[in-house]
Amino acid sequence: MINQSDLDKVAKLAKIGLTAEESTKLTNEVEKIIRYFQAIKELDLEDVSPMTHAVAIVLPLRYDEIRSSKCLIDYLPYKKFNHIFVPAVLE
Repeated sequence: MINQSDLDKVAKLAKIGLTAEESTKLTNEVEKIIRYFQAIKELDLEDVSPMTHAVAIVLPLRYDEIRSSKCLIDYLPYKKFNHIFVPAVLE
């Protein structure tokens, strides 16, 4: 599956400094993860639908309503000829 030299090569490419102890521990952990994914791969998941969230929730929806016909520019304090003026931030 994955050996320590492969993991050391990936760590070097990722510029991650690992001690020999960390490398051994990480190799064992990655090996467990790969075995877990292989176990999932062997399952029959043909009739299982994909999940978008861990909890099945229904989001409330509302209809879009036009509340005001005023333009955003009408609410701005500094405007002239439908242009927006802001205080200068650079000199």
